[in-house]
Formats: sequence, structure tokens, C-alpha cells
Amino acid sequence: MSVWGVVLAGGGGTRFGGLKQFAVLGGKTLLERVVDIAAERCDGVIVVLPAGHDWRGKGVRTTGGATRAESVRSGLAALPDDAEIVCITDAAHPLATPVLYERVIAAVRAGADAALPGLPLTDAVKRLEPAPSAGAEILGLAGATTPAGGSVSAQMPMAFSLPVLLRAHEQIADAVEDSAMVSAAGGRVVVVPGEATNVHVTTPAELTVAHALLPLL
Repeated sequence: MSVWGVVLAGGGGTRFGGLKQFAVLGGKTLLERVVDIAAERCDGVIVVLPAGHDWRGKGVRTTGGATRAESVRSGLAALPDDAEIVCITDAAHPLATPVLYERVIAAVRAGADAALPGLPLTDAVKRLEPAPSAGAEILGLAGATTPAGGSVSAQMPMAFSLPVLLRAHEQIADAVEDSAMVSAAGGRVVVVPGEATNVHVTTPAELTVAHALLPLL
């Protein structure tokens, strides 16, 4: 089954304070790191970039849209006709290992409509409610509590049966991420073991964490 990767790098980096996909980690940009690993495990890679930005690295370039879903659809439209499985990731997960790509791809090859890595939560999750005095030292009021047991933090990369993902995008305009769209469209989404070192880089502090973790991989 032909496997292609779609690397999302079209965001504006609001929380990071700039285009984090071009921030440097261990001598390479985050985007370069992700594309290199995706290219190891996929037959080809589509790189979704912000409008007006070029890319001289590996992969086929395309331009992202105004929303995450639009950027994904731009990447899907650039896939070749023989693609059967698509592995979607983003430049914010530069430390995901080749083994993690293999896990999600293998799960789809085995019959799942989609597969994502999950890291079991060890702390209870609190919903934040608005607080009039919320600021630097107060994030909000504590709302409902979700116990840690039985929940995971969803990671990237995620793998999908391409026909299933395309149908999900035809039915659903947008979602937090693509596995949610597949689930809402009736698809079977499985969770494989994630990696504790697969940090999600959204802020400069998380990039510092990635620098500290890099020698451990």
C-alpha cells in the first residue's frame, strides 16, 4: 500500500511569537527534522507552507489555507493518484521517532481507518472557566474535572486510510484534528502507544524542552 506523508507547516505561530516551523533545533529547522523523518517512512511527502514562503528541502510544496482543515485538504489535493495511506503530522512534533510513524502506519495497514499515538495522562484534567481577574498568574476558574485514568494525550503523526479521510473531509468542514473528523464520520480510530519524548512545540519554552530531549533520542 502506497504511503504518503503530509507535513503541516502553514501556521502563523501566534503562541510561539513567530513561524516556529523555521526555528532551529540541533542544527536543523523543526520543519526539516519532521520532513526528513516522514520521508524515511513514506513513499513521498507533501509540505504545506504558509502563503509567500518557499521550501528548498525534500517533498512537494503546496500552500496552506485559513484553517487547519483547509491546510490538510490542500495537502490531500497534492497527493498522487496511487496514494492509499496518508500519514499526517506537523512541524510542531520534531522529536517523533521513525518507530512512531511505523506504529500508526502498521495499524492502518492492519485494517483501522485511522491510528494515532496516545500518551496516557497521569494528572487529572481541569476545564477552565472564564475569570474576571484572569491574567499572568490566574488562568481562570477551575471547572469540571476529568480523571486521568482512561484518557490519553493525542500526539502526531496520525495515519489514515486515504479514502476514509477524504470522505470525512467531504462531510465535516472543520475539527480540532483529523482523527476527530474520521470518528464523527463513523470511522474506526485506534490508539497506539505514544512517546513521552514526542514534545509538542508551541512555545519557546517547549522548544527549550525539545533541545534538552534531543540528546536522549
